[in-house]
This record gives sequence, structure tokens and C-alpha cells, in this order.
Amino acid sequence: MRFLKTAGLRPKLPAQVDFTRNTTKAILAASLLFPARAMAQDWSAPATSMLESLESGLVSIAAPVIGVGVIVYGIWAMVSGRIDIMRLAQLVVAGAIVIFGPTLLRTLLSAA
Repeated sequence: MRFLKTAGLRPKLPAQVDFTRNTTKAILAASLLFPARAMAQDWSAPATSMLESLESGLVSIAAPVIGVGVIVYGIWAMVSGRIDIMRLAQLVVAGAIVIFGPTLLRTLLSAA
């Protein structure tokens, strides 16, 4: 180890910690206790409420957009006289995933 220090490969630490002092032991013990205390409380409530709000907002925006897309595609198919059944099926399945996907995911995760 001394060779690494003299060769410059292992730089000295900018601060030295004395683990024999009571203050250091108290700070270390407190830092170990606070995460357990934080987990006992409902610390995830702000994040989960934000994600639920984001999820409901995206569903409420995406569902009409997909609905309008199906209507526009139906009008285009009527005017052109061509219906691509695969494209229509993709639009309908995308709408179903957007609307029912979050509910299905929540149900599957609560069952696990």
C-alpha cells in the first residue's frame, strides 16, 4: 500500500474519519436509524399520488385521441373505398390497452 501512495496511484483521502470518537458513533447510529423510521411512515405517498394523477391524466387525454383517430380512419376508409383491417385492429387494440392497461396492471400487481 505504501508503494501505491508514493507512486501516486492511490491518492490520500481529503478527510480522515476517527471512528473512536463518540460523536462519530452517534452520527453513524442516527444515520442507520433514520431510514428505518422513514420506511415506517408513509414516505411514498407523494410519489404514488403523483403517478396516479399522471396515469389518470394520460388515460383521459389518450382515449379521446385514439377515438378521434378511429373516426378519422373510418372517414378516410369510406372516402378512399379501402379498409385496411390490420390498421383498424391496431387502433382498436391500442385504445383498449390505453384504457384498460393501467387497471389491469394495478390488478396484477395487487394480486402478487
